[in-house]
Amino acid sequence: MSPPIENGEVNDDIVFTPDLSEPLLPPPSSSRSESEESEDTSIDLNRDVVIKCCGKRKFHMNHNVFLNLILAFMNGVSDSLWGGTVFAAYLKRLGGGRNGPVGTIEAVNGLAILLSALPVGFLADKLGRSKVIRAGGILLAVTATLHIALLKWIGVDVSHADDTEVNMILLGVVMALWGIGGGMISGPCQALYADSTPAGKRSKYYQYLFACYMLASCMGPTLSIVLFQTLGDDWDLKDLRTVCYVGLGLEFVNALLMLLFDDRKALDEDEGGTENNNDHPPVETVETTTTDGGSVRQPLMADQVSNMSEDFQGTPGRTLEPEDFLDEPHPSVLLQQSPPQPQQDYTKYKGWIPYIMFLSSCVMAFGSGMTVKFFPLFFKDEVGMTPTQVQIIYVLVPVVMIILSQGATWLSSSFGRVQTSTLVSGLGVACLYCMVFFSKFLDAHKWILVPVYVVRTGLMNCSYPIQESVLMDFVPKDTRARWKSLESIQQFGWCGSAALGGYISDRWDYSRTFLITAILQTSGILLFATLMPLVPRREEDMARNSDESSSSSSSSSSSSSSSEEEGAQE
Repeated sequence: MSPPIENGEVNDDIVFTPDLSEPLLPPPSSSRSESEESEDTSIDLNRDVVIKCCGKRKFHMNHNVFLNLILAFMNGVSDSLWGGTVFAAYLKRLGGGRNGPVGTIEAVNGLAILLSALPVGFLADKLGRSKVIRAGGILLAVTATLHIALLKWIGVDVSHADDTEVNMILLGVVMALWGIGGGMISGPCQALYADSTPAGKRSKYYQYLFACYMLASCMGPTLSIVLFQTLGDDWDLKDLRTVCYVGLGLEFVNALLMLLFDDRKALDEDEGGTENNNDHPPVETVETTTTDGGSVRQPLMADQVSNMSEDFQGTPGRTLEPEDFLDEPHPSVLLQQSPPQPQQDYTKYKGWIPYIMFLSSCVMAFGSGMTVKFFPLFFKDEVGMTPTQVQIIYVLVPVVMIILSQGATWLSSSFGRVQTSTLVSGLGVACLYCMVFFSKFLDAHKWILVPVYVVRTGLMNCSYPIQESVLMDFVPKDTRARWKSLESIQQFGWCGSAALGGYISDRWDYSRTFLITAILQTSGILLFATLMPLVPRREEDMARNSDESSSSSSSSSSSSSSSEEEGAQE
């Protein structure tokens, strides 16, 4: 070994004595990086799925989470292939060009979801989620088989009007079975997904799930475009049935995935990233004299601690006295002198917020259900678009929805969540009014009509994450599942109003249906706007107000005097 060098010269006075007790080179087994070793410790081979590529591990994920993501994608692709535009056009052709059968079949599907949602959830809680999911997978496979056989039996000849009513009844029975199977996917599967994601990180995993849904919403119409281009790009009953066959064939993949879920691979309640509430820094307190001559220690507000003199802030073991606050009044005095804040209103009436949101959502869902199934038929019949052109619209809608959702989330951080949701929904309804009052011009200029519709759909749906966050903020944790189960009622309103929309479209025209939808949605938006004085504009303000309320409650419980005057001040 050469001698060390200091300032460019050799220093012969320093002699190195090697420590032979330790090896000079690390053992071969320690050549792996610390990140790889820490990654190994985070993998549970009994619960996780490990994906490897070229001998190197790419990522690992919980077994049930991995299956749920694949199921979300495959179910979205299969449903968008046969259950959207294609099946609506098939029902209208089979029903002799009437919109009524489309609405009726959709209403039957929604009623089946409504009646089966609570029993399925109860069985999943009692028997286990994976058992109910596996039963749903078997039901999905049986229903897909029956649906394919029924489409084959009906055929492509619509000249026999006597068989139309029987065909519709049989299709209604099959769609009811699809409603029960779909409820098992959106119910027990989603519950097991939440059980298998670590607490404190669920938002990230739900972003993955949302991405799978959006990707499937684009892939389904894209695949149908390829099929229609191959078949001839016509609204022929035979071509529509062929596309339905492809979508129904993918349902067998969904059924197979549902057989692989396992409750034993879910996480424990206290596992994976739960937040520790005991890690907060100690709270500064001050001792004050009460009205009856006693003393009580009260917590300081954050701004008072930051405005204190540095001499008192940095002294360890220093007990703060009232004399320390020469320039700042006592917290109770600040509460008395400060003007009324909007937070006081939402604190008093926050129990109303979930009910207002639920009623507003029901009104909006009832209005939307009247038209959502008939927009593709409107583009087909009134505007004269081909199947490929209609499906291109539904490829663009999810992309615009994602972009507008990001913009709405950014705007809500400064403008307010309720304010932003009201604004974007109002703009969406304004686009629908344009489609009604300028229908003759827009029908003749479809390349202006299509952007108006795409932007309208994106605006009406981009505020869903914002509204969901408001609901979860004002619903107690132990009742959130019950509030989420009420979505089945909204979905029935969505599907049930489709029957009314079909009747109005047959009796008058699509524009009349769009107008009624716009009026109902306007009513729902105005009802939702009543939350503005109840919900703080900024989420940070609500969190800070909640912390101050909890601090005041804790100081009140520790006080020796519980007079009504002190309770009013806090």
